[in-house]
Amino acid sequence: MRRIMLVLSRAQAAVIVVAVSLLPTLAISALFSGTGALWLAPVSPRVLVIALAASLLATIVRMRALRLAGETPTLRSVIRADGPAILIPGALIVLIAFPSAAFSFAKANIPGIVPFYLDPPLVTADRWLFLGTDPWRVSHALLGPWGTIVIDRLYVLWFTLFPFLAVWIGGSRDRTFQLRAFMGVLVVLLLVGNAMALAMSSAGPVFYQHFYGDPYYAPLLARLAEADAIQPISALSIADWLLETYETGGFGSGISAMPSVHVGFAVLTWLMVRDRVANPWPRALAGLYAFAIWVGSFHLAWHYAWDGIVSLAVVWACWRLLQRVEVAPSA
Repeated sequence: MRRIMLVLSRAQAAVIVVAVSLLPTLAISALFSGTGALWLAPVSPRVLVIALAASLLATIVRMRALRLAGETPTLRSVIRADGPAILIPGALIVLIAFPSAAFSFAKANIPGIVPFYLDPPLVTADRWLFLGTDPWRVSHALLGPWGTIVIDRLYVLWFTLFPFLAVWIGGSRDRTFQLRAFMGVLVVLLLVGNAMALAMSSAGPVFYQHFYGDPYYAPLLARLAEADAIQPISALSIADWLLETYETGGFGSGISAMPSVHVGFAVLTWLMVRDRVANPWPRALAGLYAFAIWVGSFHLAWHYAWDGIVSLAVVWACWRLLQRVEVAPSA
């Protein structure tokens, strides 16, 4: 059994979650001007709809649990008895919107603070890792154009799955898991996506020629164009959009390769499933999806292979530390 190092009360856990969620926005507001929109992100229609869905889901699950226990609950009785617990899911999703907006803003400003510099060493490191060849050459030889289409769809599927991940975290009645998962999201956004991305500023293979003037990855982009002629490849259109918004910024924009936030979230999801699900099949499926995201990260020219490996190491280590923290049950 893993030794618990820190036991928090529910009030202490709530204070930590709120403070860590708001701190990035406070810091960015102090350092940059024109950041008022960051404070409005949590009240955007999309965030509020997801928050409402999380609280409704929590209500439905609670009513079903009471019925299975032989009771006949009404919506009013559940709200009276479990009002705070039902509101927590929506509140957590609104809180997630703060660091998410701060992450997007900070990511867009990375090259202005630390210009891209790490890409050439990462090219060499990738070739060393794959015994003298580029990782994408191996994956494209194995998967071909139709494999590229499939892995592109799997890669963008994550953007659809993330709201469900947020609902899962918010709707859990296990406050210890809720705290660990929420802090895991912040680790991926703020540590991996901002702090480490700033220290290891890099653009990625798809933008290598644009920022370094070297057509080294032109053959990879040609392979993606071959697949795009069969079925549209989202990676290419998103890359064009990111270059267009490179100067103007905006939510979701920003160019950064090392480490991979995409792989970081896939690994975090896998770790959460391992923590909460006993059935080996969902565990295996989550693990395979995380592996597919890592392969897709360099197959689609977004990242170097090392970007995902570093994310895996950091998220794994932080999750192990978070497993030493526990929220005490209410009296």
